[in-house]
Amino acid sequence: MSASPSNRAVEKVTARSILTDPLIGPIIGIVFVFLAGFGLVFPVMPLFARSFGVGNDGAGLLVGAFGFARLFGDLIGGSIVDRKGERWTAIVGMVFLAICASATAAASNFVLALVFWGLAGVGSAIVFASLFSYILKAAPSDRVARTLSFFYGAFNIGVIAGGAAGGFIADAFGLAAPLFAYSIILVVSIVVYLRFVPVLPPSRSEKDVPIEAEAAAFEAPRPSGRIVRDLLRVPGFLTVLFLNLAYLWIIASIFNTIVPLFATDEIGMSPGAIGAMFAVGVAAEFIILFPAGSLSDRYGRKAVVVPSLAVLVVMTVLLGTATSALMLTLLLTLLAFSSGFAGVPPAAMLSDIVPTEHSGRGVGAFRFAGDIGFFLGPLIAGAVSKSFGFQTAFVITAIVPAIAVVLALRTKETMRREPRPTR
Repeated sequence: MSASPSNRAVEKVTARSILTDPLIGPIIGIVFVFLAGFGLVFPVMPLFARSFGVGNDGAGLLVGAFGFARLFGDLIGGSIVDRKGERWTAIVGMVFLAICASATAAASNFVLALVFWGLAGVGSAIVFASLFSYILKAAPSDRVARTLSFFYGAFNIGVIAGGAAGGFIADAFGLAAPLFAYSIILVVSIVVYLRFVPVLPPSRSEKDVPIEAEAAAFEAPRPSGRIVRDLLRVPGFLTVLFLNLAYLWIIASIFNTIVPLFATDEIGMSPGAIGAMFAVGVAAEFIILFPAGSLSDRYGRKAVVVPSLAVLVVMTVLLGTATSALMLTLLLTLLAFSSGFAGVPPAAMLSDIVPTEHSGRGVGAFRFAGDIGFFLGPLIAGAVSKSFGFQTAFVITAIVPAIAVVLALRTKETMRREPRPTR
């Protein structure tokens, strides 16, 4: 799905060489701006839901509605990217998302907030499909994981900047204020995209190297459903989908739902303190993203994803034992380290095995699987925490990444090693 390294066989890959790439650098910038807006809202959404008088299950429903609606966005997002291109899809998606975020903030009751925030999920899925497809096509195949580490790094820096600010904005102006601020940042994102992100040239959107025989037998044109069915037969594709499901399950259930509620109800932290705690955690995750990408490109995807998921399982369970703000922050930071390592390999694996001409649908399926986790995680976590307590909710949440560890162990390495150049 990425460009051939044939002309870069002897070039040393550094952070500077990635960020100064005329196609990679600008899209990393837009990801930062876009995610800074999302970072404003995600720590306060459970508290925003409870401002309408609902309980933890209602808070989980609001967070989960965003993920559920993204499932529908994923179904159409990949096809839109393949037909209209990344640029058109990103702009239209951000416009729609900005409108929905403002409507959520202005909602007069929980039902309206639920509907509008769900529609925002559709727009979010379409935007992410376009950004993700762009980065996978633009990244040279010898540095896919490292490029993705910067993609996720921009994601996390944006969340850091937005998350800390979002808590303070909510403290100062109310729980709806971060949603209005999100809409403003989306408008800024549109301007930045139009000004700085170039259209992908054909040489960066077509592979120059053959793919595995199992993934090579794709003809065009073909019905979208048949293409997806053929993708499901590609070795490792189902594992990649479940790995992304497990990763976003953790993000939505732990970071977006249980931890804010646990911090408020059990530890007594304010929205501002919760935002600062998330800033520390996401900063810790950012620190290890490039090393995670380098290790994944050097030693293979399994060597990184299996141990990191195993640690993620343990840290998820231990979060429920926190008895103070300091202890919760330390445990969340350790969880963030492991999630940083676990988040990079699945996307690199996707790039390893999916043909470029079907990248939109491949990304759509990848996002769809992730958003199943993003939808179900908050619903289950919120309901379990209400009925059985937070500690049980943390344990139940750890089951999904534990299953992912087993699947990853049973899947062959997907990275295709390039032959070393002869001297």
